[in-house]
Amino acid sequence: MNTLRMMRGVLLHPFDFFYDIQESGRTKWSQAVLMILLVFVAKMLAILITSYSFQTREPYEISFVFEFVWIVVPWLTWCVSNWGVSAILDGEGKFKEVFVGSAFATVPYIVFIVPISLITNLLSLSEKSIYTSLTTLTLCWVAWLLIVKVKTINDFELGRLFLITFISLVGMAIIWFIGLLLFGLINQLINFAVDLIKEVKFRM
Repeated sequence: MNTLRMMRGVLLHPFDFFYDIQESGRTKWSQAVLMILLVFVAKMLAILITSYSFQTREPYEISFVFEFVWIVVPWLTWCVSNWGVSAILDGEGKFKEVFVGSAFATVPYIVFIVPISLITNLLSLSEKSIYTSLTTLTLCWVAWLLIVKVKTINDFELGRLFLITFISLVGMAIIWFIGLLLFGLINQLINFAVDLIKEVKFRM
């Protein structure tokens, strides 16, 4: 399926879109990766073109790597957590469908965040609420598409839908906690090894 057509479909007919991607051969892993790269590009463009008065950080505080990590990690952990929880609770979705569907749920951000950021150059600081409202609306749209994706792909009832979504968010937090814990332990192990090597060299 054409990627641009899919982007249009998820904006205009989200239920049909998430239903269609369950058909074999309709989606590719590369399309999901492309969406996340576009999110990153849109994010960086938004930062660059946002009026200085609306900036909350100084230029030296902005890191391309940090911004990329803060996009990829939440998205990837959501995919893993949501798929795992859904599979345990009799969901019908495959990991590829969750992976691709979650990526295409970010299309509203890709399409609208740059124009919203451009508007800041026409607004005064007292009108910041307009910018904040538009940005919040875009993020809520993304969140709503993620919920639609969970319902459509897994064919859940409304009550189970919200339960699965909540447990998936808890699962994300657990994954992050374990990841940070492992990072800390590995970092300590590396520091110990380095100190041990230095001590051995000093005594030789």
